Amino acid sequence: MVPVSLALKNEQYANELWRYKNTTGAQQHYFRTGLAAVLWRFLALHEACIAAHCAVPGFSVVTTVPSTSGREIHPLRTMVADMVGATRGRYRDLLTPTPEAAALGRTGSSARYTSSALWGEDVLLVDDTWTTGHHAQSAAAALKAAGAGSVAIVVLGRHLNLTYGDTATLVEQARLRSFSWAACALRPWGHSRDS
Repeated sequence: MVPVSLALKNEQYANELWRYKNTTGAQQHYFRTGLAAVLWRFLALHEACIAAHCAVPGFSVVTTVPSTSGREIHPLRTMVADMVGATRGRYRDLLTPTPEAAALGRTGSSARYTSSALWGEDVLLVDDTWTTGHHAQSAAAALKAAGAGSVAIVVLGRHLNLTYGDTATLVEQARLRSFSWAACALRPWGHSRDS
C-alpha cells in the first residue's frame, strides 16, 4: 500500500476526501477535479517506483475499490476511469461487492468482493482513503483469487486520527520534512523521474 498523502482527521485533505463523494453540483466537480489532478501527478512521478518495488514491468490493469454503501457508481471510479489520463486507458471494472459486504463492516474478508477473471495481469488498485485497510485488502484478495499477478494498492489519503496512540508524535515528525512531489515512500533517498 502506497499513500499519496496523509489525511488527518478534521484537517483540509481529509475534508476534501469526504466532500468529493458527499457533495453535489459545482462543489463536487471542484473536489473531484482537484483529487484527480493529485492522483495523476502522483502516478506520473511514482507509478514506476511502485512497479519496481513489486518487481513487475508495469500495471496493465487499473481498477478501484467499489462502494459497499450502496452508491451505484463510486466517484472514485469516475475519476480513475474517465478523468485521470495516467489510468484512463487501462481502467477495468473488475470488482463487485457481495451481498454480505455491507454486513462485514470494518472486517477484512475475502467474501467482501468478487472479481472478474484475470490471467496473470498485474493490477494497480486505487482507493480513496485507508483507515483500517479492510476494504482495499479484501479487494486485493479478490483480485488475487481471480488470477491477478501482483496487486499494488495506491490510496489518495492515509486517514489518521491525532488522538490515537502515537499518531500525533508521528505526524509532528512528518511535518518537519518539506513537501516535495518527488518525495517517494518507496525510495525515500530520492530519485529522478528517469531512475
